[in-house]
Parts: sequence; C-alpha cells; structure tokens
Amino acid sequence: MAFTIQEFARKLRGLREQYGNTLCEVAERTGIGTQALQAMEAGSATPTGDEVLILADFFRCEFPWLIEDDATNPDENVTMLLRSEGGRLTTSDRHAIAEFLHLCKSQAVLEEMSGYRAIGEEFQFTPRGTFFKGHGIDCAKALRAHHNLKPNAIIPDIFDWLRKSGLRVFRRSLPNSTISGLFVRHPEAGRCVLINYNDDIYRQRFSAAHEAGHALMDADKGYNVSDVNDANSGEYIELRASTFASCFLMPPELLKMFGDADQWRRPEKVAEVAGRLFVSIPALLSALKRDKILDDEAVAMIKEARPRLPSKQEPELMGDYTARQLERKTALLSNGLHAAYVQQVFDGHRQGHISLAKVADMLLVEPREVGDIATLFGASLHHG
Repeated sequence: MAFTIQEFARKLRGLREQYGNTLCEVAERTGIGTQALQAMEAGSATPTGDEVLILADFFRCEFPWLIEDDATNPDENVTMLLRSEGGRLTTSDRHAIAEFLHLCKSQAVLEEMSGYRAIGEEFQFTPRGTFFKGHGIDCAKALRAHHNLKPNAIIPDIFDWLRKSGLRVFRRSLPNSTISGLFVRHPEAGRCVLINYNDDIYRQRFSAAHEAGHALMDADKGYNVSDVNDANSGEYIELRASTFASCFLMPPELLKMFGDADQWRRPEKVAEVAGRLFVSIPALLSALKRDKILDDEAVAMIKEARPRLPSKQEPELMGDYTARQLERKTALLSNGLHAAYVQQVFDGHRQGHISLAKVADMLLVEPREVGDIATLFGASLHHG
C-alpha cells in the first residue's frame, strides 16, 4: 500500500473543489484547522489517521481510496456526475447526493453481512433495434410481466415496485436544485436512483419511473441527471425513459378500463382517474394523447378547465401517527430514510452485524437520536 503526501493532497483538493466547499467551511464542519487543511492540500503536512477518517466521512468517500495512491475510486461515476452538473448543484445538494450514495452502499453492505437481499433480483432488459420509443413501451410491458402485474393493474407505490426490480431507490430533498431525479451505476451498490423529495408527490412518482427507465435501458451510461424540463427535451434517451414511465404507470389497457373518448372529455373524469392512478393531470393527458384517446383540441380544452385533483396520498407516510411523529417521519424521509431501509439497519444491529455507532452512521443521525427513531419505526435495539 503506497501512500504519498502529494497524491493525498491532490485527492483532498479535488474533493473539496468537487463539493464546492471553501477551506473555512471544511474546517468548521470537521474541526480540523484551516491552516492544517491548507498545508495538507499543499502537500506540506501529513494528516493523522483520525484526520483522514474525519475527512473521508465528511466527503463520504472510501477511506482506502483516500490513503492509497493507486486505489481505484468506486465512486468515480458520482465524481463525474458532480463535475459535469456542477452548475446546476449547490454545495448542499452535492453533499446530499453523496449521502444518498452512502445509503445505497450501506444497504449493499448490510445485504452482504446478512446474506439477505432487501431489494429484488435485478430485472434485465436489452433494447432491440433503433426505435427508442418502442424500447420504452417494450421495457414497461416486460417489467410489468416480470412482476406478474396485469396490464390493467394500478401501481399505488411505485417506489416499492422499483425496489422489487433490483433498483436502490431513495428520495432526498434537493431544495436548491431543478433536478427531478438521477441515476448512478455503482460497482458495489448497483443501480441507484435518487428522487428529489421537494417535488410534488405525483411528480416524484413519474420521476422515479423515468429514472428507472434510464437505469434499465441505458446500460452504457454510468449516470444520468434529469431536470424538470428534460422529459420534454426531445432527446431520444429522455423520450425513451418518459415513454417507459408513462407506459409502466398508465398502460393502454388500464386507460381503456375507465371509458371511451367521450367520457374522457369530461375534466372531472380526468381529475378523478388521475387521483386513482396517483399521477398528475398533465401526465395522464399525455398518456391519453399517446394512445389517441384524446386529440390536441380535447387536451387543450381540459387544460383550460383546470380540473383539480383530490387530496394526494404519500405512500410511505401511511399510518396512524401523531402530528409530531408525522413531522419527524417526514423529515427522515426527506433525508432518504424510507421504512424498509430503516428496518434493515436495525435488523443489522439486532443480528449483531453492526454497532450502535454504525447504526447512527447508516441513518445519517447522531447516536443520541437512534433510540427515538427505533421507537418511531417500531424497531428493536436488542440483539438476538
């Protein structure tokens, strides 16, 4: 294992620039002095072991990669993503993406320790030919068939179904970004999908399916980032991903079940069905136009009427909670912590695989918060 101050300095400087932090910000967050950090980046000071651990934790990078000159960076795709999308991401959003990947890697580690795969076996699809829209249609049909879903079956919780398809799906607040979602292929964690929790819940659902389309069909890409306007960009891969999302959530057979063209011309009908399918009215209108159920004139008429959706449901916050519990669970979910993942972390501790300190690390919280989270999710902190 070769370690040189010069290579460490290059990596440290690169990480700080990648995340957009100033030396003062890193010093404040890590407790390592500004002058000490400056000397490390200049290659004139050797870090202590504790300092390397602290810096690896702050930048959510792999400790061995940071200290070994020739080590391969398993997070290279994320590095490329952050560099290429730097103009669209604030420093806080870049760290949020790094924490999302930390959750994905933590889940993969727990699976390896327990021998139990929390997400489903990876669904594989190989596009044929050059008709990109056809790829999306075929992939949506194949995935529904893979899960034995009838063509007219409604999908209430898209996030759960995508996890059953072998994707690591987390939702995380990116409040300063126009990014709706992203996909990263990681050598250890596999295919990882992040959805911007700040978006409307029905937009999140479509974004999840859209990014799943990229994960399933863009095998040659290490990552993809989608802006709120990308679904209508006209790019072939975006058209393919949007077609997949539309056909997976709203297949033709399902739309036909709700009536003919005359019935669909009623704005209140569109709003009612959109609520039952857990999709936005624009997404439903696009699907109706896709299947030639409604023409441009009818779509324009319904948009002008501005039908209103019934109250929207959050599938991962269903249950009987007090106002305080609901607020806390919402905050945790916006940080990426969905119930299945949280339970998996506590199971890892109960089975003796990880310590309480590691539980806190995997939940992105302080150790003192672990007990309250266990209570909130009905999890046990006892071994055995």
